[in-house]
Amino acid sequence: MEVKEYFARYDEFVDSVTSEGARSDENFMKHLQELSSQFNGNFARFDNAVVGLTGEAGEVADMWKKIKFMRLEYNDETRDKIIKELGDVCWYLMSAAHALNIPLEEIINRNIEKLKIRHPHGFSSAYMQNKKGA
Repeated sequence: MEVKEYFARYDEFVDSVTSEGARSDENFMKHLQELSSQFNGNFARFDNAVVGLTGEAGEVADMWKKIKFMRLEYNDETRDKIIKELGDVCWYLMSAAHALNIPLEEIINRNIEKLKIRHPHGFSSAYMQNKKGA
C-alpha cells in the first residue's frame, strides 16, 4: 500500500470514530449551549479550569522531567518553580470547584472516601499484588 493511500485510509478511519460534536460546529455549539445551561452559566469557568489544570500539571511534569532526565539541577530555583506551578494547579482546582458550586473541602473529603474504599488497609505493594490476582 502506498503511503498516500495509507494516510487516506487512516483519515477515513479517524473521521469514522470522531463524535458528532467534534465533526460539526453546529452540533458542537448546540451541545455547548446545553452544557452552559446545565452549569448555570459556569461552563466557561469550568472549561477554563479543566484546560488550565491540564496545562499547569503539564508544566509541573515538564519541570520534573527536566530535572530527572535532562539533568537540570534540583536547587532552590527549580524547587521554587515547581512550587509556583503547583500553586497554579491549586488556583485552577479552586476555580473548578467554584464552577461546580462545591466547596474544595467536599472534593477532598470525597477523595478520602474513594481512597478508603479502594485501599481499606492503606496502600501497600503486597495489597496491590493481591488485588491484581483477584
